[in-house]
Amino acid sequence: MKSLVDVELIKAVQNRDKQAFRTLFSLYKQKVYGTAYLILKDYQLAEDIVQETFLQVFLKLTKLKEPLYFERWLYKITVNLCLDSVRKQKRHPVSSLEEYMEIQTDFSLKTMSTPETEAIYRDMQKKILQCIYSLSAKYATVLVLHYYNNFTIKEIAQITNSSETAVKTRLFRARKTLEKELDKKQLEIMNKPTGGDYLEYR
Repeated sequence: MKSLVDVELIKAVQNRDKQAFRTLFSLYKQKVYGTAYLILKDYQLAEDIVQETFLQVFLKLTKLKEPLYFERWLYKITVNLCLDSVRKQKRHPVSSLEEYMEIQTDFSLKTMSTPETEAIYRDMQKKILQCIYSLSAKYATVLVLHYYNNFTIKEIAQITNSSETAVKTRLFRARKTLEKELDKKQLEIMNKPTGGDYLEYR
């Protein structure tokens, strides 16, 4: 994942600059919310995770020695809080699929050249969301981190405290679940050697 972190902003927050913290919160709150919601599938829990995540950011950011790795550190906090929530709740998600599909997500869809191509990609996006909705938190987490947040296998392994092999296995199984839902044209797009970063391992 190519980092676009504003190192100076992170350093300002580490120095307890309140305006810098508000800016940081504004920049990342929606992405953290989206990540939490895609894993937990519950609006209220996701909102709670956002608050808890940024509380930890405020309290612990001074311990981050390398500001360049802020995003990896941020999502590690988010994922850990989500998985803790799953263990505590021990229940099925309460949100309906219809509500789930309303969340604003961005799976790095390419600029569409034709209405037909755009329709194919939009349908792919919907099916990815449906796939995530059907997965357990363990598998949904790697799918969300990879395709929603654009983290590499290595980065996901670091975020989730897993081996790269375990991450690849979970991603492979989640991908196989997804492939069952895609039509022929969508599979061709997914497996293209060029322009296929939509669903390729990085």
